Amino acid sequence: MARILIVEDNPDLLMILGQLLSVEHEVLTARRGEDGIALVRTERPDVVILDVQLPSMDGIEAGIWMKRETQPAPVPILVLTGLAGAADQEAILASGCCDLYLAKPAPLARIRESVDQLLSGARTLL
Repeated sequence: MARILIVEDNPDLLMILGQLLSVEHEVLTARRGEDGIALVRTERPDVVILDVQLPSMDGIEAGIWMKRETQPAPVPILVLTGLAGAADQEAILASGCCDLYLAKPAPLARIRESVDQLLSGARTLL
């Protein structure tokens, strides 16, 4: 059973993702980037699902911190964001904060597939 951290400030989406993934995995949740970083430090999740638009610290900054905190084997991060414009996508991918990128709304089956892909070690940008 893998440990998945979901960092999402939308309580409804956080609940849906938690229910989706808790069938097969241990799920940890955070609603702020700082809280997600703290959980990465203490709980060492196998995969992080990370929103970009978070209160206080945005997901890009949080993802960069998470990658630094888990060197030399950085935690795989799936960015799941409403920022779906071409310029937004380019900025997110260029930041190095993620291994996979999905725009909201993403089908739940695609999110599960992306988590499985990261757990298997396959890391490609979408």
